[in-house]
Amino acid sequence: MTKPVLVLGVGNVLLSDEGIGVHIARRLQSMLLPPHVEVIDGGTGGYELIGFFPERKKVIIVDCVEAAEHAGTIICATPDELALRWEAGYSAHQTGLSELLHHARLLVPPPEILILGIVPQVHTRPGTSLSDALEPMVDLIASRVLQIVA
Repeated sequence: MTKPVLVLGVGNVLLSDEGIGVHIARRLQSMLLPPHVEVIDGGTGGYELIGFFPERKKVIIVDCVEAAEHAGTIICATPDELALRWEAGYSAHQTGLSELLHHARLLVPPPEILILGIVPQVHTRPGTSLSDALEPMVDLIASRVLQIVA
């Protein structure tokens, strides 16, 4: 049975902070979640992640986002607001995520989608660990996600 709320962590864990969404998803998977919430590690998936959306009421996508704010800033936005809040930055899955958001609107009924974006400190340099700015924020961001889905 499909749970009504999906938290989808996306990103490339081989590019330091670019993988923050996956790190958050993995942390959430190790926690006690409300019974109506499912958490999925979407990795660098793009359009193919649409298969997780049908029958959902709400989808929260956790990802690294480029913005003028300081590293570690958390930005909550709808897909429509996303285009207005920051410019497209470098991402190993960005084109796929854009397609995913576009096609999610075609689902009947479409789920409510919220992007929880975290501004990176380092995201274009290879590395499997998060930066000093983001590593201590993993628990804080996971808690924020739990507040949103409660």
